[in-house]
Amino acid sequence: MRFDVSLLPGQSPRASAGVCVVIDVLRASSSIVTLLDRGAATVVPAESIEAAVALHERLPDHLLCGERGGLPPAGFDYGNSPAEFSRLDLAGKGVILATSNGTRLLTTLASAPAVLVGALLNRSAAARAALRLARNRRLDITVCCSAAFSGSNFVLEDALGAAAVVDAAYDAEPSIQLSDAARFARDAFRTAASDIGAAVASAYHAQELTEAGLGADIAYCARLDISSVAPILERGEDGVARIVPFA
Repeated sequence: MRFDVSLLPGQSPRASAGVCVVIDVLRASSSIVTLLDRGAATVVPAESIEAAVALHERLPDHLLCGERGGLPPAGFDYGNSPAEFSRLDLAGKGVILATSNGTRLLTTLASAPAVLVGALLNRSAAARAALRLARNRRLDITVCCSAAFSGSNFVLEDALGAAAVVDAAYDAEPSIQLSDAARFARDAFRTAASDIGAAVASAYHAQELTEAGLGADIAYCARLDISSVAPILERGEDGVARIVPFA
């Protein structure tokens, strides 16, 4: 079993042929993990604000959530704040989520054999789910960073999130074959792990969020292994891709 890290979307040509773990630490992945932890039945990823609005016309009972430039668009129920979601009771609710990078990548990879969502919050759960799926289906694993500016710019927090998943997977199953990128990422995570909060807070996007008054999200997203949920993307009979907890 080969375990790779794609620091930019599309960097690994083999990603869509195996198990993909999508990472967007600040903030889409962390939001999805938190929404499911708070009882949401499903999260529907949308590639854009416009796509989210169109989905809401089909699914009017779903909460409409998302961000443009970090802030909630007009008419949306909520933005893309994991810290805010953590205070809500979402039992049984459906959620549509549109973000600048993370949900865009999820929709791009939707045809892959298996697509999971990983973050620092659930890094061990995501790693265990990826290993189980890869073993059962005899597939390789790629952890895919969402990055920034539609996937064109490397971001530190996603690299750390991907590396955290690699580290958890390797600890659980040392026989996996790490690519050079995965080995490099794991070494970087082990250096940063003693103060992961400071490492995430030092990222450029974290500074942007702080300036926008969203600093609470940075501290929230930088915690390790507070969730046991491993979100997985499934396509329903109606053709809509939905994220649900992996059983």
